[in-house]
Amino acid sequence: MTYPIVDSARQNRILAGIPLSHYARLSEHLKPVILAAGQVICEPGESLEFVYFPTTCTTSLLSQTAEGDSSELAMTGRDGLVGVSLVLGSHSANHRVVVQCAGIAYRMPAGVFQSELTRCRELQQLALCHVQALITQMSQSIVCIGHHSVRERLCYWLLFNQGAVGSDHLKVTHETIANMLGVRRESITQALGKLQSAGLVSSGRGQIQVLDREGLTDAVCECYSLVLDETERLYERVKLPSQRHVAMDDAQDTFEEPASLNKYQDAYDFAPVGFVSLDLEGRVLQTNLSGAIMLGIQRSQRSNSPMTDFIRPADQALFVAFHREVLSGKCRRHCELTLSPTGHRPEMVVRIDATLDEQGDECRLVMIDVTEDNQKVEQQRDSERQHQEILARQTLALWFKDQDGRLISASASLLTDWDQFLADAVKDKPASTGLPSTYLPQSVMFPATALFPI
Repeated sequence: MTYPIVDSARQNRILAGIPLSHYARLSEHLKPVILAAGQVICEPGESLEFVYFPTTCTTSLLSQTAEGDSSELAMTGRDGLVGVSLVLGSHSANHRVVVQCAGIAYRMPAGVFQSELTRCRELQQLALCHVQALITQMSQSIVCIGHHSVRERLCYWLLFNQGAVGSDHLKVTHETIANMLGVRRESITQALGKLQSAGLVSSGRGQIQVLDREGLTDAVCECYSLVLDETERLYERVKLPSQRHVAMDDAQDTFEEPASLNKYQDAYDFAPVGFVSLDLEGRVLQTNLSGAIMLGIQRSQRSNSPMTDFIRPADQALFVAFHREVLSGKCRRHCELTLSPTGHRPEMVVRIDATLDEQGDECRLVMIDVTEDNQKVEQQRDSERQHQEILARQTLALWFKDQDGRLISASASLLTDWDQFLADAVKDKPASTGLPSTYLPQSVMFPATALFPI
């Protein structure tokens, strides 16, 4: 069972590129909002109250004429942000911004964003990369409008939005695309008809499905690859060190760990608790010896199996929610669940503490076996339930004591009659001399305040 990283602001490329130490602070100010297709986020000259980081939606930067006609200058998806004027020091919008494809974005107050630009170097660099990418889009759009067909420009629009949304289904109307491209609606309908006849897309009421992305890539103008390559080049320059290591790993199988970490290797390998590293989709990347035993796998085995494969089905949803919470940067203290039995052990109850690494690329778990502790607690609860059942059926005074002679439960009859019993005993014996221990039954030699029901 695998699952995507949903409901996470770090689906946005800018937020994903920020070190976790900074993101943990930023996340307190991020609020998910649902944006509808056609919704206007800001108008020219308006003061910007928020900056938006799209994750599953796309927006268009539009320029309008006095007559009300509009033309799309650039598009923004999960690679960027809405509110570039704030990056450049302005507090008002220069252009109209409209939602193209509905979805989710994460909103941050403008004042917080501008403050964080001065505190987090990576946020500033990534935001400026997005500004430069928008300039590239705007420059190329001039060439595209003047020299390429509606069909080619439509392919560009579909490819960009499909990649930005991360879905083959785009909820958009012909009218919306026509307004974005600055052409008649009939032209879009004709172009879509040709793409549908070629088996590249499927068009229905209010939505378009991409069937063949490679086919669209062959039919699109060169503007798409130019803009895409330039955007990748810009973001490549500001990748975190950990992200560069990932790129190096693709080129070579191994790289050496820092020598300073080698002295901790034995402590990691033979620790009595399980250490497990997961990727962002919850698949097992690495374990120590205890972790491998708990999961019932060979330590050398790197099958990228989902962590949920090792968890009792009834607890899988609990772990999925816990893992998502860790990825969001707002993790609860711990999670307690049951691992499925293996060929070498029965079911095991474990307590899991988790955190992200510094770059937010891995989820690191610490698993502690609490099976025996849980069994003791359950045994104690069973004993208490049996005591209560016995006491509930008794009309006579009856009580139970623990091994140290302390009262742990008593019948209602004893508790009801205790005050009267004690009053009668005091009346028969002067208070000044005290009540001898022989006066009361040995079983009830305890202060009255110690009487309590369980």
